[in-house]
Amino acid sequence: MPSLPPKHRLARISPVTQRKQVDARRGSARDRGYSARWDRASLAFKAQHPLCIGCEARGKTVPTDVVDHIVPHRGDQDLFWDIGNWQPCCRICHDRVKARLEVMWSRGEIGASALRLTSKRAMAIGREVFGDLARMQGKEGGEPKL
Repeated sequence: MPSLPPKHRLARISPVTQRKQVDARRGSARDRGYSARWDRASLAFKAQHPLCIGCEARGKTVPTDVVDHIVPHRGDQDLFWDIGNWQPCCRICHDRVKARLEVMWSRGEIGASALRLTSKRAMAIGREVFGDLARMQGKEGGEPKL
């Protein structure tokens, strides 16, 4: 009985390997400027801004976990230390909502003002993200507890 010809498939890199490669390229947090000085400044900022600005805009009270640079500084120390370029956010808003916004911004799909977690675009993404999380937790129609 004849056999099928071999299938040719593109080589794929595992997600774990991809993450390791990205992390190696971007360097450590300290390499990117997140020094002890930053640790002190971000702690002070979080003390002054204890709630996530994205969650607050949706009527939720969630503590700040991260001080986010609204416009990515990409090594620009003036932008890095510009307190007007900082916003307080929870881990989910930072890692999911802001990450999506930054991808869109880097592609030129949105302007810098849409990078604020209170922007219309961020609010729409936040509703989608938090709705997905609520559905995964079996809380149809509501937001998950953080």
